[in-house]
Amino acid sequence: MQGRDARELRSVAPLLIDGVLIGPVTLVHNGDKTIGATDADLLRPHVGAQLSVATMLDGSAIVPVGNWGLSRYAGLGLIELVNPVAPGLDVCPVDLGAVCATVDTRGTPAALVGIVRDGTGFARSWVPVQVDSDTSAAMTDQSTRLASPIDDIHVGAAVDGASLFAWFPANPALGRASEVLVLGLAQAYRGFAKPRERPVIAEIVGLDDLGRALLAAYRAEEREPELRQVAGEIEDPASSLRAASDRDD
Repeated sequence: MQGRDARELRSVAPLLIDGVLIGPVTLVHNGDKTIGATDADLLRPHVGAQLSVATMLDGSAIVPVGNWGLSRYAGLGLIELVNPVAPGLDVCPVDLGAVCATVDTRGTPAALVGIVRDGTGFARSWVPVQVDSDTSAAMTDQSTRLASPIDDIHVGAAVDGASLFAWFPANPALGRASEVLVLGLAQAYRGFAKPRERPVIAEIVGLDDLGRALLAAYRAEEREPELRQVAGEIEDPASSLRAASDRDD
């Protein structure tokens, strides 16, 4: 697969507690606001702990997490960084425009990109996958998407919190260049569907709530810049991002 060094993949960063890796987080920015998305199940055991994000893969630079909470559907854990990520580091948040509204690869090459330990530092993991709808799932308002590994070596891989990226070709008819988009986030799959030869390794959750939270936070910042510090001191960290999503609706 081409594009393993794509700039967009640098948005995947290590999420830490006291230097200990708890999983990957994908950072997205809109204006001066940076919000990260990870698997909510990775965050739930750490209520009250001080989270941080490593912005260098050797762990030499970190940014504290100010607030975090759960998305409306409780599938995503959303974090907000205290400070923007400085340029020139190993981690570079992706622009909101590179977040796709649907979990649909449209048959293009796709991979789950996460974070693993690499000696005393970290490295990005890479698992090429095929994505299918779960036809065995009960009828719900949202279609469930399942990721199956392409290679035997990745059967049973731990990919919770990894982001699904897809490489879309250029579309001259629409005047669109080729692009790399982030489509969703991997969570543990507890079903029994097997749409491909190899077993499913993850259920993919969409990133709709991440986009809503970013847009709501950005608009609130434009409306009330003089209240940012006060609001940051009195808001409930566990519900701040959830409230931002609700206001946007």
